[in-house]
Amino acid sequence: MRFKRKINKNNEDKDNGKNSIKSVLADEDGNFSIIASSLLLIGFLLLSIIVLNIAIEERNESHEIISSNNYQYVMNDYIRNLPILEREALEELSEEVMKNKRPCLDSKSDLKEIVDGKLSDYNKQYYDNYNIQINSSLIAIENTSNPFSYKFKTYIRSVKGDYSFENIASSDVDCIGLKDPVPLLYCKSYHGLSLNDTDYNYGDSLSEFLKSNGVENYSFYINASSPLIIKKCPFDPYKHHGDDNGKVMKNCRDNGYYHESRDGACYLCRLEGKSGCEHYGFETFINPQKTNETGRVSACGSDHVIFSDDIYPGVEVIYYSENGLNEILYLDPHGHKVKYGMSGF
Repeated sequence: MRFKRKINKNNEDKDNGKNSIKSVLADEDGNFSIIASSLLLIGFLLLSIIVLNIAIEERNESHEIISSNNYQYVMNDYIRNLPILEREALEELSEEVMKNKRPCLDSKSDLKEIVDGKLSDYNKQYYDNYNIQINSSLIAIENTSNPFSYKFKTYIRSVKGDYSFENIASSDVDCIGLKDPVPLLYCKSYHGLSLNDTDYNYGDSLSEFLKSNGVENYSFYINASSPLIIKKCPFDPYKHHGDDNGKVMKNCRDNGYYHESRDGACYLCRLEGKSGCEHYGFETFINPQKTNETGRVSACGSDHVIFSDDIYPGVEVIYYSENGLNEILYLDPHGHKVKYGMSGF
């Protein structure tokens, strides 16, 4: 019995050992599961944080790109509007000369002053509307190969937050449609000058001006007329003015066109009271009254000749006749008659 009990005791010890091992294994499996779950959870959290950070960075980067693009768009819009502003300034200067009947001493300097004033107001609008600080000024006005157009150059610097912009913008600004001040500035002291929306009507003013300058047959320019508004002649080359028995020239004169000329003044010099200048300019013609007389001679009818210190003669050119009256110009035989294809008239 004692032996059996010992055996049973040994068996019990063995069973207890097995149970202890199973218990330990069970504890190890539980701890491993907890550790594994914790690691997975931590990994998931880290991955979530990384993904979230990437998403936030991409969103911020996208926002920065959008802001940058908007800023660039606003500045491009600013530059696109400069020619309009500069053209308005040129028209204001022209109207000021016409109103005061007084030429500019330095038209480019006067024009810069007007443009810079407009730029200052313009920049304030952009600050109020877009919170962009802009500093700009006109730095140059250049004559071009097109005498009816100028190149305006404007320095621009702007800042908004971390963004900045700096540029010299170039604009083409023309004088088409503006008023020609030359006849007014030369004949303002003589009686009879008047103007309407399209033309100057000289009355006795031009003939008196020519008389004071010793021109022969000055009376042939009584009641003459010339264009008020700058319009570029479409008939090019100019020798075609003699086509169709002079009807092209009649069309030109009826419309009051201006023509490119190395001797004529550019528009800014016209605002200074000059009929000719060192720049590539333009000219138009003074139209005498219709007449039934022929073979007459008087001052050459180009405006840069009549309003100059060297008024040379031109011969009568009849380019159109109707009801016994001739529409004429006085042109020098070897200059303007050749240039405009009127040698056969």
